[in-house]
Amino acid sequence: MMAVQLTIPYETLLTLVEQLPAEKQRDLLHRLEVKVRQSKLTKAQWTALFESIIIHTPISEEFSFNREDWYDDEVL
Repeated sequence: MMAVQLTIPYETLLTLVEQLPAEKQRDLLHRLEVKVRQSKLTKAQWTALFESIIIHTPISEEFSFNREDWYDDEVL
């Protein structure tokens, strides 16, 4: 198997991956996970990988730790 080296902007790659069917996206993710597991990562690489999976969604300003504020039922 011969590898093809193409220069593709990262944003273009993301757009192409997003166009794949869900099954193909899962397959790609699995292949990347296997590749990462097989390689030895430096601390910087591991940190970058970890930070890439962090969800950057802010918590609502109305956040509450009280269960009754989230659900309309009574705890028995």
